[in-house]
Amino acid sequence: MGFILIENGGINELSHFIQNTLSGLKQLLNNNDQMKSVAEEGEVYTVSCSFNPPIKISEIETFESEHDIKLPEDYKAFLKLHNGARIYESVDDDGVNIGGGLHLFSLDDIKETQEVEYISEHGIPIAHLLEDCYLILDIEKLKSTDPNYLNILEFTDIKILNLNFEIFLDRYIISQGVPFWSWPIYTAENYYRTR
Repeated sequence: MGFILIENGGINELSHFIQNTLSGLKQLLNNNDQMKSVAEEGEVYTVSCSFNPPIKISEIETFESEHDIKLPEDYKAFLKLHNGARIYESVDDDGVNIGGGLHLFSLDDIKETQEVEYISEHGIPIAHLLEDCYLILDIEKLKSTDPNYLNILEFTDIKILNLNFEIFLDRYIISQGVPFWSWPIYTAENYYRTR
């Protein structure tokens, strides 16, 4: 269920659950915007989350005009809450950020990242994660209104996620930053060989 359809005086509107997902995450953070997280095989570590202020709708519209694209509504719902965020970045015992996690770009970060040709030729980069992976909005899918417009660019290989931004973010938070999109490839036969 990607959207909730609400009847409003005969008008159908899509209500996104991005705000609920982020609100749930924020409730788990302590006063330092940190929390304990569990990774594969029971590893417990400390992560931090930080959120940029929202962006004005006019800035989103300018970005869309400059790129001749209509950003997905669920992604715009995120930008209206936070023009970028860092989710599940690892923190050492002294509280120093040591990286990792999901860096959701601000619109300025997107513009800067698009200057890297091998990234921009695959679509619009909206986030960085893992070592050399980017979340990419597939422009062709956006233009054809395909709701499964989100891909991952890993080095130079594209992995089609068959997801939108809202579902990806929800699953990323539920899985505590573990790359859930790779789970189907790990079976009882090959899981232990890949460790």
